[in-house]
This record gives sequence, C-alpha cells and structure tokens, in this order.
Amino acid sequence: MAKGLIRQSAAAVRTQFFNIDNGAGVTVDEPVLYANVPLRLLRIYGLYGEATQTVAAANFKVGASAGGADYVAATAYENSKAVGTETLAALLTDVVPANTAVFVRHTGVAVTQTGTATIVIEYVYDE
Repeated sequence: MAKGLIRQSAAAVRTQFFNIDNGAGVTVDEPVLYANVPLRLLRIYGLYGEATQTVAAANFKVGASAGGADYVAATAYENSKAVGTETLAALLTDVVPANTAVFVRHTGVAVTQTGTATIVIEYVYDE
C-alpha cells in the first residue's frame, strides 16, 4: 500500500508596519511568534506598505532573541519599491525548535526618506 501524503497549510504572521526612516541606526525589536512546537520556516520577506525612496541602508533580521540573526541575517530594504512589492530574505536555517520565540529587528535610516514595510514570516508545523 502506498503511503499517502498529507498536505499542510502554511500559516503566516507579520510585524507592525515599520517606518523605514525612523532614524539612522535606530532599532525596533518585535517578538512575532512563540513556537510551542517545532516549526519549519518557508519564507520571510519585507512587504512594502508605502513606496520607498533611498532606504537600502536600512535592514531587517530575524532571530531567536531580540537583535538576533539566527534565521535571517541583516537584509537590506530596497530603494524605489512600489506598494505591495516585496524583498525576499535568505533563510540561514528553516528550523525553529519547540519553546522558542522569534523576533524581528528593524534598523532604520535617517528621517528624510519615505517608505514603510512589514516583515512576513510563513511557516508550517514540523511534525
């Protein structure tokens, strides 16, 4: 008898919309998820809610602690992005162990550029 495949539905969480020009080097840490069971990350990306100007000096990263980069290293926002477009981050690992928090750190640029972004984390339960 052939083993049947079970299809999982992906879940997603997202941060607040960060104002990308919140100040050069100013950081905002946001806990977005607590994994009480193991999770597998599918993709993490910045989704723009306001068109961007020159914002590539700003970035986001994702880790198991505030300011950490366990899952995504610092990923620069992109210049001249339209509303609804995204910047895909490279995953360093896709495994989130049980009983682990997931944090996003946003680091801004000087207060003269426009743009907002939310960080979206898509995942499935790792059973």
